[in-house]
Amino acid sequence: MFLNELNENEATAFINVVSEFANVDNTFAKEEKEVLEGYLKDLKLTKDIIGKLNFDKSLQTLNESKDRIKKIVYFELIGLALVDGEYGDKEVEFLDNIAKQFGISRTKRIAFANYFYNFTDVYKFSVVESENKIELLREQAEAILD
Repeated sequence: MFLNELNENEATAFINVVSEFANVDNTFAKEEKEVLEGYLKDLKLTKDIIGKLNFDKSLQTLNESKDRIKKIVYFELIGLALVDGEYGDKEVEFLDNIAKQFGISRTKRIAFANYFYNFTDVYKFSVVESENKIELLREQAEAILD
């Protein structure tokens, strides 16, 4: 949703962190693959960029970014964690470590997770047209990123 704010180095680092995260539980679910492919498309990157930057260097690159970029990265990781319906201990530990490194507060982490839990409810609400739903979700996401 906000990945267009990442510069080329941040985008490369992000994809490599996402790839590491998607495999943290030793299960690369179909849904996770689809999200990764979507990220590559949105960031105008190719699959060969995966593995070009090791995990530690990727984190270092992102950790040197603005706070908003760190929040966007963490926000996307939460979404990826929840996309397959499985949110295991290894994923929780991974996210906790990222949050600590990025200085993301517990309150903000909870707000991010709640956004994705609420996402389903908002999107199922049938009275609102699709464009309005997307705008509402974008506004809610923007509010928690600040």
